[in-house]
Parts: sequence; structure tokens; C-alpha cells
Amino acid sequence: MITHIHMQDQINNRIEILMDEKKDYDWDEIFQNATTFLLLVLFMTLGLSW
Repeated sequence: MITHIHMQDQINNRIEILMDEKKDYDWDEIFQNATTFLLLVLFMTLGLSW
């Protein structure tokens, strides 16, 4: 029972941390996601037209 309560407290603490974080943009992550998406679209287009 103590473990369950401890895990629940950890989950609640993590949720509070995530909710309190600033909404700053991580441009490296955005650029990486955009590049991955564009490469995926490129290879899908090339594969369909092959």
C-alpha cells in the first residue's frame, strides 16, 4: 500500500511539473521533426512514382 501511495505521489508531482513548465519552443526539436516528416514524404513520393 505504501508503494502505491508513493507511486501516486510521484505521478502527481510529475503532472504538476509538466503543467508548470513554460511553453517555450525547442527549435532544434521542431526542425528535426520537420526534416523527418519532409524526408518521409519525399521517400513515399519517390516510392509511389517508381
